[in-house]
Amino acid sequence: MKSWKRLTFYILLNIFVSACTTLGVLFIWDQYSGPLPRNLLPKALSSLSRPPAETPIVQTTGTPEAPQPTPTEAFSVYQVQSGDTFESIAAEHNVSVEELVAVNGFTSSQPLGEGEVLRIPMDPQGSVIIDSVIGAGDLDTEHVLLKHRGEGELSLVGWRLEDDKGNVFIFPQFPQLTLFSGGAVNVYTRSGVNSVVELYWGLDQPVWTSGTTVILRDAQNNVRANYVVP
Repeated sequence: MKSWKRLTFYILLNIFVSACTTLGVLFIWDQYSGPLPRNLLPKALSSLSRPPAETPIVQTTGTPEAPQPTPTEAFSVYQVQSGDTFESIAAEHNVSVEELVAVNGFTSSQPLGEGEVLRIPMDPQGSVIIDSVIGAGDLDTEHVLLKHRGEGELSLVGWRLEDDKGNVFIFPQFPQLTLFSGGAVNVYTRSGVNSVVELYWGLDQPVWTSGTTVILRDAQNNVRANYVVP
């Protein structure tokens, strides 16, 4: 009986000491740390009550490449003469028969008719084209417009402009005409003073008439362009 009372006394004493210790610790904590600020309490409770927001996943496919421009094919035109064949025209213009037939939508066995107009494929990287004949038949205004559609510089010294009747204009050595990419020059039939953008043939009558073929040859006598006056 005495042992039971003694055990009960120690248990109660232990509870009392533990309670006093806990109260003392809380009192000291309250004195030195202070209570939680009121303005933080709602935020703390709110963060505990709401689940964290999910971060959206953005998938990137990379920067799309800009579309590349399609190269533009360059053509000159040729009016079929009596006795012409695909082989003779291709040889004169330094192209293959296959190219000539393909760009005109023909077959190599198809006969050619005199006066028929064919497209002649040209190299767009180094081509000079006869853009137009302006004022045909009028000596005061008649001239041929040439344009350089290739890259880099191109000297026209020694080149020739001719028709199918034997009239020939030779590009002079002075002024030394050099066409830059995108450049142009006008070749007038009449007399005048040459410059880097205008050349004069020095004839006293017009040369170009409707149906006439204008031929441009380089210094090596290669046909570089031709044009049928409309």
